[in-house]
Amino acid sequence: MKIGFVIPSRLKSTRLPRKNLIHLGCQTALEWAIERAQNVQCIDEVVVATTPLKSDADITKVCASKGIRYFLGDPVDVLKRIRDTAEYFDFDFVINITPDNTLFSMYLIDLMANKIRENPSADYLKFKDVMLGTGIYALKKEALQTVCEFKEIIDTEIWGPLFYDKYFNVIEMKVPQFLQAGYRLTMDTPEDYRMLRKIYSDLKITSSNLVELEEVIHYLDLHPEVAAINSNIRQTAISQDVIMDIKQYFEKNERNFYKIRDKYYGGRND
Repeated sequence: MKIGFVIPSRLKSTRLPRKNLIHLGCQTALEWAIERAQNVQCIDEVVVATTPLKSDADITKVCASKGIRYFLGDPVDVLKRIRDTAEYFDFDFVINITPDNTLFSMYLIDLMANKIRENPSADYLKFKDVMLGTGIYALKKEALQTVCEFKEIIDTEIWGPLFYDKYFNVIEMKVPQFLQAGYRLTMDTPEDYRMLRKIYSDLKITSSNLVELEEVIHYLDLHPEVAAINSNIRQTAISQDVIMDIKQYFEKNERNFYKIRDKYYGGRND
């Protein structure tokens, strides 16, 4: 079984322009995400899924400087880009997080990779009660192939509901208590950037000191003034109407779904 860590990266953000290449201390956000993933022993390879657009050319330069491979995929359909990356590198499963989230837990990746190996019939694995900015997901290649052919949605920045648990084997893992907190650790706004920059500076995060998420939580517990920098930012949730539309689409087109699923799973019931 080959497990790849795929980092989708584009430079189209508007609230925080080119945020994947913003520096946090001595490196860009993308470089931190790459290094953090490379420090997980259970991952077979770390790759970046970007696009052939000229506006994203600087991402490939970062990949070259870090000595990692990348795939130039669909500029709009993120899920299709992840699927094509999995197919190109022959990954059986992909674990996924974006460079917005540079402080994800290496320990949680280990837990997820081990869960995959214990449950190879899983289609989609995710964590419950995870902090914003630390959510890690895993997808089976066949599940990606099935959804990408079946779905009607093109822009898939938020794709979780497409892996409807009535039709896919979804495993929801519990985050250990010591990694549970209510902080916002993603980088989507100037306030997020100021907070993360402070964390990187105060914790003296370097390539040889990639602190674990537990230490970040402990730091924010002791420094509520830092946690307050972006505490008023509210993340837009997926509309319940969108979720309901997806479920109805599956049920209305159930026969076609199973036909596509059998194409990639070979008629297996796993």
